[in-house]
Amino acid sequence: MTNRLFSEPEKDGSFKDKSDDLLVSMAVEGNRHAWKEIVRRYYRSVSVTVSKLTGGRDLEDVVQEVFIQLFKALPSFRRESLFSTFLYRLTVNTACREVRKMTKLSSMIAVGKEAIERMLDKTSLPDNAYDDLEKEDMEKLVRKAMLKLPPELRLLLTLFEVEGMTLREISEVTKSPVSTVASRINKAKVLLLGKIREEL
Repeated sequence: MTNRLFSEPEKDGSFKDKSDDLLVSMAVEGNRHAWKEIVRRYYRSVSVTVSKLTGGRDLEDVVQEVFIQLFKALPSFRRESLFSTFLYRLTVNTACREVRKMTKLSSMIAVGKEAIERMLDKTSLPDNAYDDLEKEDMEKLVRKAMLKLPPELRLLLTLFEVEGMTLREISEVTKSPVSTVASRINKAKVLLLGKIREEL
């Protein structure tokens, strides 16, 4: 398989209106145009997800690896869930595996002010500490605190707060019980708040 096959292709109008399920069936049968439409349709969303989970390190290499794994996995797609869910699970798993390969490298998570406000109870912070910080400073503070979380908790918190996934969706992706996912996310929030308080 060449880089060309997995790079972002040009739009093909004859395939853009076809459903995901039909494209998968055609791609499995060897239709390269159908495969390229799948890549075109999901290239950007896969790139965004990979960037958030890896901090952008080796982005193109990891995205390519996602599509290589997807190409191999297409025959196993049984339509028990949406194709987008199937791809998301594969993307997360591949990105996490690639991150583990990056020896002692930290995953920088792009967390914005809106996500911060959802994650943190401002009343738990020192008086006026949050208001005195500029958005850029707060983002740096949270990134630094996120890097101190255990990788598993950092991933779950990112999926929930940054990616906006539900507990059930995260449960499906990580293959963990919903109750376990909820408990770990709450633990991650508590730890994150503690790390931030240490920096203020």
